This record gives sequence, structure tokens and C-alpha cells, in this order.
Amino acid sequence: MELKDIKAKDIMVTDLLTIDPHEKVAAADLLMVRNSIGGLPVIENEKLIGILTQKDIMLSRFSISVGGLQVEDLMTRNPIKIRPETTLEEIIELMLTKNVERLPVIKEEKLVGLVMHGQILKKIHEVL
Repeated sequence: MELKDIKAKDIMVTDLLTIDPHEKVAAADLLMVRNSIGGLPVIENEKLIGILTQKDIMLSRFSISVGGLQVEDLMTRNPIKIRPETTLEEIIELMLTKNVERLPVIKEEKLVGLVMHGQILKKIHEVL
């Protein structure tokens, strides 16, 4: 396989932890820490409505106490989404221009995976 042939479906993580928008931020933070992950897709009625990252939580701690807030208060709404057929080149371009480290993969309006910069590096290393 060549780099130009790699698609989102080839590098996405499919065993995902997600969170409800009405959960407490403290619970989301604990879930991320315990599972060594940097972000959680936020799902409501089986649809992706946002992403909450460790960065969101850390940045908000400078101005407010986040423990009692709900996930929906801090999440990034309407995150950039990609399809399983999105090319590696398009994924890298989006990550660089939009300054994001993870992209949700959507098929038929449902979250089917997540592409993170770590998976991209692993795949490039495999191919090289």
C-alpha cells in the first residue's frame, strides 16, 4: 500500500469511548485519564454533536471551575467530520489547517471511527 492509497477507514480507531452531553465534565475528565485518551466524541440520540478534549478542559480551568459543568458546556460543537473514504492527504490537510488532532469518521450520519494523529504516524511508519 502506498501513502496515496490510504483512507480514513484504513487508520481509524473503531473501538471508541463516547460520552453524553449531559454528563459532568469531571466524569469525562476521569474517563479520559483512566483510558489515556485525549478526547471524547459527544453523542446524543446516536449522532455526533461535539467533541470534548483534555485541551478544552485545561484551557477552561484558567477561567472557571469546571467540575460541576456538563460536557455540553465545554465541548466543541459541530466538529469537522470526515468520511471513511477521505484520503490521508485530505486528513492531514484538515488537521493542519484546522489545528485539530482527531477527526470523527461518519457514515450514514453515525460515528464509525476516529482518526487521530498517532494512527497517521503509525501508518506512515508501516508504509515507509
